[in-house]
Formats: sequence, C-alpha cells, structure tokens
Amino acid sequence: MQKIQILVICMHEEILQTILRLINNNENWNATGTSNVENAIEFFHQHAFDLVLLGSGISDEEENKIKKIFTHQNPQIKIIQHFGGGSGLLSNEIFAALSDNKGGNFNVIDNPFEK
Repeated sequence: MQKIQILVICMHEEILQTILRLINNNENWNATGTSNVENAIEFFHQHAFDLVLLGSGISDEEENKIKKIFTHQNPQIKIIQHFGGGSGLLSNEIFAALSDNKGGNFNVIDNPFEK
C-alpha cells in the first residue's frame, strides 16, 4: 500500500516540526513540511501530494495564493486548515479530508459550541 503524501505549511517552525512528527507516526502517511510559502509551491510542483495541510501563521493573501496555484495544478487536491488541539484532532482532520471529501477542498472546523 502506498503512503498518503501530505504537504504541511506552517509558519511556526516548532509547531511545524510537531505536526510533521505526529503525521509521520502514522505508518500510512508521509508528511513533508515547510515554513516558507515559496518552498511549499516548489515542493507541490515537484511531488504528488494527496493532501495539503495549512497550519498557523499563514496570511490570508498567502493562503489564497496557495489555493489558487495548487488547485490550478491539481483541481482534486484537498486543502485543509489545522487549528491546533493535539494529535487526536489532527488525525481526525486528516481522516475526514481523506474519506469525506471526494470532490474538492474544504476546511475542517471543530466547534464545541455547535450542536
């Protein structure tokens, strides 16, 4: 079975390293990460990713640029936000993106106040 390839973009290096470690603890996933948007675009052009995870510190302008370029190159790419909350939430965000979203992009938002 081929591993799910995940590109992680997060502007905070310590958080990025934690996310990469947590993702790579799953034997079915392989994460590559960067804290630089231009590097992320270069990685995306050079490798086939199944999922893009956006972490903290990305400006709205950078996020829009990423989404526009990535979806132009691969209209089926799944792009999700990671809002923190530990390894359980991170895994749930990834599993939801991989299983529920067959047709495009979406954000996974965990809202404890919503019924």
